[in-house]
Amino acid sequence: MPRIAIRLATPDDAAAVTAAFHAAIHGKAACCYDAEQLSAWCAGRDVEQFRRELELGMNPFLVAEALAAPPLEVLPEAASVNAREAEASEPRKAAPPATVPSPRVVGFGALRGDEVAYLYAAPQAPPGTGSALLRELERHAEELGWPELRLTASLNALDFYKEHGYRELRRDIRVMSVEGGFVRLVAIEARKRLKPHDGRPSRTSGEPALTE
Repeated sequence: MPRIAIRLATPDDAAAVTAAFHAAIHGKAACCYDAEQLSAWCAGRDVEQFRRELELGMNPFLVAEALAAPPLEVLPEAASVNAREAEASEPRKAAPPATVPSPRVVGFGALRGDEVAYLYAAPQAPPGTGSALLRELERHAEELGWPELRLTASLNALDFYKEHGYRELRRDIRVMSVEGGFVRLVAIEARKRLKPHDGRPSRTSGEPALTE
């Protein structure tokens, strides 16, 4: 299991989510898309845009945080002996509080109804971060009663989704306007059938998601 914690995002996560979004695209999709396509993909996805989406409250919008273990200070043997001798002859001093590193947002995912609207893991994310986020999104979708999940995958992410049970339906050309013209990207539509959750009746695909 990756060394991450998954929690619900808040508007205060907007900057970290934006950074993870741009890092994931430029760090992972460059194998399948050129620089102009990557720039068009990222266009308009800034901190304010993500803050607005977080304030609207997708159901759910999750972030994955990675915690690095604090470094251990190891003293040489001679220094350790001297330290023990000094400690025996001096009054004991209170140890300084341990410094715990702040968590880092290394990935995020969100549902929009029965669609995986976002699923991104930055290149520095621990292995398995994307899988952990996707499983958590699927769990939420099952609890909400969705019979299946749909998504639009990039070329570089297709194998990842196939490994998690998503079936490719079709490939489309997405046209994005950029300064001076248009950019075209190949995108893949995929779906996965979910398991019913605790006997709850399945909902009709396309219904707005209910908050709980």
